[in-house]
Amino acid sequence: MNMPVSRSAPAKKPSKNREQLLAAARRLFGLRGYGEVGTEEIVREAGVTRGALYYQFADKQDLFRALFISMLHEIGHEVFEETMARVTHDTEDLMVGTQMLLDVYSRAEVKQIVLIDGPAVLGWNEWRDLQEPLHQAMLTHALQHLVDEGWLAPQPLEPVASLIAGALMQAGLAIANADDPAEARKIYGRGLETLVEGFTRRRND
Repeated sequence: MNMPVSRSAPAKKPSKNREQLLAAARRLFGLRGYGEVGTEEIVREAGVTRGALYYQFADKQDLFRALFISMLHEIGHEVFEETMARVTHDTEDLMVGTQMLLDVYSRAEVKQIVLIDGPAVLGWNEWRDLQEPLHQAMLTHALQHLVDEGWLAPQPLEPVASLIAGALMQAGLAIANADDPAEARKIYGRGLETLVEGFTRRRND
């Protein structure tokens, strides 16, 4: 599964300091949000010097971007593995995988970092573009199974995947910003099922 690559300057050689900074940022951003956490607190939490932070990352935003991309890799791997463990036939990939992603979006840490802080810190365009490889890899894979089984007419799958990805991102944002996230998860989960059912019904039904 091809995953996004940061647009920032190449990171220094991976090190224990880098991993500690990412872990500390994840804990702090996940609990209080990007805007409420300063670099001094991050380096203190990580147990490294301020110089170590700027050796690995250009600034706080660059650290956030690296964390965001790392979490996308993690989410992609988890959704793929869990989907493969749950399905009994390849044609179930799309329905199961999209619902799995909504479950991941519902976690407090993911909601805060990926869905609330992500668009604000990175800007809408980069936030969306960084997620595109994850969505394309997951969705085109699932859609191809439907084409192979004759449930979906042969066609370019990237545009279809982009449309479903847009629905997933909208659902994630709605869940993250809802007064009752659990209820929003149910509502948008049902809506997504309705959308996906249109793809998972045999053409001759």
